[in-house]
Amino acid sequence: MKPRFDWHLTSGIVGISNSLVLLAVLLSFPLVLHFSGVTEISPQGAQHTHAILRFCFVVSAFLWVCFIIALVGIRRRGTTTVRELVGARWNGWQLPLFDIGIGCATLLVMVIVGNVSNALLGRFQNDSVVFRSMVAQNKVEAIAFLAAALTAGFVEEFVFRGYVQRQGRALLGNTLAASALQVIIFTQGHFYQGILRLVPVLLIGVLLTAVALWRKSLIPGMIAHGLGDGLVAFLFFAKHL
Repeated sequence: MKPRFDWHLTSGIVGISNSLVLLAVLLSFPLVLHFSGVTEISPQGAQHTHAILRFCFVVSAFLWVCFIIALVGIRRRGTTTVRELVGARWNGWQLPLFDIGIGCATLLVMVIVGNVSNALLGRFQNDSVVFRSMVAQNKVEAIAFLAAALTAGFVEEFVFRGYVQRQGRALLGNTLAASALQVIIFTQGHFYQGILRLVPVLLIGVLLTAVALWRKSLIPGMIAHGLGDGLVAFLFFAKHL
């Protein structure tokens, strides 16, 4: 099926203005990181904890701003609810366990993708300073990482696999084209990690999209995404607690 453009987004979950505002904010993320100073984190610097806390705060605040913009647009249009967009349809105790199982399986695949990517591309990667500094050195940093990771797991899945996916489908009239658009926008937001690091991010974005479309729910992806981003914190706790 060829994409058919609907610039008025008549079947979208929000209006055009809200979509443009959120898109502009999402695309500004690399600039937000740059001007916040977090790109200057030094792995050996004496101010490592302060820089990491600032990084986690900036990222979390940015994500919640995106969520609020999306939420305002959804409530104004009124064609869907947050519950419907997330796909929370738990009518019995089996379904939560099922989603947790899918989330854990997805996380396993994400870890495999990351490890294979490191094995194949590791010698060619020139990781950014920020990415190389993302190793928790104390309990405060680990807690901050975990809070930011759980925020990212919820908000990024809601915004990308939920909001952007549905709006892209309304705009293009094609699920595959909408998925490609959504994954591209998701991937560019991780440019601060280094160019070759975008490869596993892209693959993980495709994986999370496939899971969301198959399950018709964002919950497994939220679980996998949050736990995956939180591995830095979990590794610290495993070694020091």
